[in-house]
Amino acid sequence: MGLPIVEVPKYTLKLPSTGEELQYRPFLVKEEKILLIAMEGDNQKDILNATKDVIKNCVFGEYDIEKLAIFDIEYIFLWLRGKSKGEEIELKYTCPQCSLPLEVKFNIEEIEIKRSEKHNKKIELSDKLGVVMKYPNADIQAIIDDGEADKHQIELVFKNILYCIDYIYDEEKIYAKKDHSEKELNDFLESLTDEQFQKISNFFETMPKLSHTINLHCIHPKKVEIKNKKTKPKTEICGYKEEIVLEGLQSFFE
Repeated sequence: MGLPIVEVPKYTLKLPSTGEELQYRPFLVKEEKILLIAMEGDNQKDILNATKDVIKNCVFGEYDIEKLAIFDIEYIFLWLRGKSKGEEIELKYTCPQCSLPLEVKFNIEEIEIKRSEKHNKKIELSDKLGVVMKYPNADIQAIIDDGEADKHQIELVFKNILYCIDYIYDEEKIYAKKDHSEKELNDFLESLTDEQFQKISNFFETMPKLSHTINLHCIHPKKVEIKNKKTKPKTEICGYKEEIVLEGLQSFFE
């Protein structure tokens, strides 16, 4: 007779990019093992692959995880982590003023996908010409990250844009990216004015992202020395304050 199978609860969340509902379960010891092995190596590509594998195991239904936007993957994993390890996140900092430790706690449910009103996947470059972009997904991110250390920053920007173009259009025709070579797309980007290129670059600056604002407030006591030696030193709190915006999955687990 086989051993009993432990039943796990199911939860539902909405994909930020589409609003579609998906069901998932908490990750188990076998998935946590995958994550721990990847994190020991401290290789971002391995960590991304491990994150995808965990999501594939824990999400019910037919989902192509490779095609999900990166912020979808981050959001799903955040909730998986919450239901598996606890919904409270604790981050540790060092006060810049008194050098004593600071701890900040908050609930995963407080973390949102930040959306900019200026964001648009359709970018008008002129009255007659435009580009429609798609969000970077795991497939695209893997290509962009490949050999990243050997690339100059401008090359990475070009590569990012090139792989996230969905199609180009003018008054007469739509030019799908899949129908054109990398060289043709690169030549197109190089033919743009600086203003047009910045419009496309702004797509990445304004696209949805995990975001949460925390407030540091140091209340550690500190002694205030008084020049008059006959007077005892008094104690005040440090009082250091700072607002920090956390963005992206990694910033929530440092």
